[in-house]
Amino acid sequence: MFRDLAGATRFLVLALVAFYLVAAATGALFLTDSGSATASWLTFLVGGAALMLVGTFVLKAPPWLSAALVSVGASIGGLPLFWTVIVPLASAVVIASSIALARQRSAPA
Repeated sequence: MFRDLAGATRFLVLALVAFYLVAAATGALFLTDSGSATASWLTFLVGGAALMLVGTFVLKAPPWLSAALVSVGASIGGLPLFWTVIVPLASAVVIASSIALARQRSAPA
C-alpha cells in the first residue's frame, strides 16, 4: 500500500490528526463540565494536531526538529484520550515512525 516509510508516516499523521480533531469537536459539543475543562480539552487536541501537521507538512528543515514536533504533538494530543486503547498505540506508532524517518533522512548517504 505504501511505498516507503515517509508515505506511511504521512498517512498515520493525517489519520491521528483527523481523530484528534473529531474528538475535539465532539468534546466541544458534549462536554458539560466547566469552561476550563472544555478549553483544556480543545487546547490539547487541536494543539497536538497542529504540531503534527506543522512537523509533517510545513517544516522542511532539520529532520530531528520535524520528528520532535510530531512527537510532542502526538503526545500532547493523546493526553486527554489516554484512557482509550487505540490513541496511545497510534501515538506510539506515529512517534516511532517519525523518529525512524528522521534518523533515515539524517544518515549520510
